[in-house]
Amino acid sequence: MIENLSTLLSATAPLALMITLWVMAQISRRFGEVTHRPPLYRAFYVALALLICPLGVRLLALGLTENQIMGLGGNTLEALLHDLPLAASITLAVLVTWRYWGWLVYAREGQNPVTPRSSR
Repeated sequence: MIENLSTLLSATAPLALMITLWVMAQISRRFGEVTHRPPLYRAFYVALALLICPLGVRLLALGLTENQIMGLGGNTLEALLHDLPLAASITLAVLVTWRYWGWLVYAREGQNPVTPRSSR
């Protein structure tokens, strides 16, 4: 019983990351509309979709015994189905975040990150 509860609670990590990516996509979409940037925020949705596989792997582990869960680690297919999409999702999200929000690191006080459009 306790194993199933801890396995179920472990599924909250991918869920929390999915919610975070969705919020980042919404904020970046609005920021991109204001600054007329290309729609790179759509990569957040791709990163979000990549997290479905790790979430599924964690939920499928609900009915396993403790010995079976211990045997899943290492170089098994289940570990690969969990780790590769998770790593790809986080990498993609970090790259897009750096591209959209990197100006915050380099902006000086009083510097406008958006160049005004010329009015003709």
